[in-house]
Amino acid sequence: MISRMLIVFIFGLFPLAHASVEFGCPYPSSIKRKADHFQSDNGYWKSPKVEFPGFLDTFVGAVFIPAEDGERKRGHLEYCSYKAANNQWVNLRFQAPEPLASMSLTDSTHWVLAHGPFDQEIYVCTDSQPDNCSFTLVPPKSWPAG
Repeated sequence: MISRMLIVFIFGLFPLAHASVEFGCPYPSSIKRKADHFQSDNGYWKSPKVEFPGFLDTFVGAVFIPAEDGERKRGHLEYCSYKAANNQWVNLRFQAPEPLASMSLTDSTHWVLAHGPFDQEIYVCTDSQPDNCSFTLVPPKSWPAG
């Protein structure tokens, strides 16, 4: 009887564990050039069209735009930035499979409040490890769990 209750309890918690999904910027080694774009192996990240051959060599940082000044819980990750082997800069944007309910920064200390080019507040992450520039997705209820 106890094992059945434990199984019911665990399966009851399973949807809560998938209520939000954490992502980090991809490592350069997981990004390949495909059809004039750089794209991550998992397909979630893609660059605008690029005119040069090569590969991405170095992760540079990421930019998060809050919905309201100083807010960490709502907004969107604008891009993750990389430097290519030929010294060109390339930005990759997150490609959600469906519209997002929201994006928020993780409780990481790697995101620092800064000012963007039009004096709006933004968060910048310049840690050398791309997965330290992480954020959380809260998907719409229409997304499958897992």
